[in-house]
Amino acid sequence: MARQARITGRTFAGAAVLAVAATGLLAGTASAHTYTITHTCSSVTVNLANYNSNVTNTITVTEGDQTVLPTQTFKDTFQQTFQVDPKHSGVVDVTIAVVAGDDPTMKHTWTFTDVEHVPVCPTPTPTPSPTPSPTPPSPTPSPTPTTASPTPTTPAPTSAKPTTPAPKPTTPAPKPSSTGPSLAFTGGGSDSGMIAGVGAAVVVLGGGLVFMTRRRKAGRH
Repeated sequence: MARQARITGRTFAGAAVLAVAATGLLAGTASAHTYTITHTCSSVTVNLANYNSNVTNTITVTEGDQTVLPTQTFKDTFQQTFQVDPKHSGVVDVTIAVVAGDDPTMKHTWTFTDVEHVPVCPTPTPTPSPTPSPTPPSPTPSPTPTTASPTPTTPAPTSAKPTTPAPKPTTPAPKPSSTGPSLAFTGGGSDSGMIAGVGAAVVVLGGGLVFMTRRRKAGRH
């Protein structure tokens, strides 16, 4: 009876140790599963770590209605970046479905489905080209004064024309009158008669003035 009691006590002690070890193992396994999923406007990155390599784990990735990564198995880790067309015109939904072999019922959230909403990439703002600074105008050289050399002028030859003296008019000598004495020619022209008449009038006028003067003096006496 005593021997049976001893065996029973040892059996209970061993079972307790196994239970504690199993509990610690399960707790360690439960705290080891980690994952991170990030995205940009053109890609989605999936990072799974510390999964149980003794079971079968799977991952599937779809973009909208298209399968980007068919169902693929992995052990303890998985890391990959999935590219999205950067020119998409609307939000793109990328779905990541992970099934952990030690969590088939999603009790510990090691099995999960995540949907990433990839936004439209912003249109890059064109960088304005630098405006070139205006080049200062080059100074205009002042015109150099040019001194014109005097052009020698050659006097035009003058042809000397002989000057012929104009012939003097010759007045024919008056013919002597048959009724009076001949008078010497004094060189008078056609105005000699007028001059002679004026002279005679002056003589008559002078004689009249002398006659009147004498008559006044005689009257006074």
